[in-house]
Amino acid sequence: MTTPVDRMEELRQRYAQSLPQKGRDIARQWQACDAAPQDRRALVELHQQVHRLSGSAPAYGFDELGALAQPIDAAIAEWLARNADGREQAELLRLIEPRVRALVTALAF
Repeated sequence: MTTPVDRMEELRQRYAQSLPQKGRDIARQWQACDAAPQDRRALVELHQQVHRLSGSAPAYGFDELGALAQPIDAAIAEWLARNADGREQAELLRLIEPRVRALVTALAF
């Protein structure tokens, strides 16, 4: 008989196995943003990926990953809310690049 604790551990393990793919997806989306720094759609997609990770990682016990994702999530959300122009988007990308790289590296374990 599977207990709730066993089920949660199974879900946590499954989530852990998905993390490298999440890292590849974020890296791929980052490359899209870097290649077209004024493409708002690319940034929105990056934000969605990071936002999901920011919320789900701590829920599965990966607090450090959530802590890496949260500032990226917040920075992009703030920028999107301001509806800034493409030049400002390029600046945002420059500012968050080290954080995105750290997050992708952490997800590659």
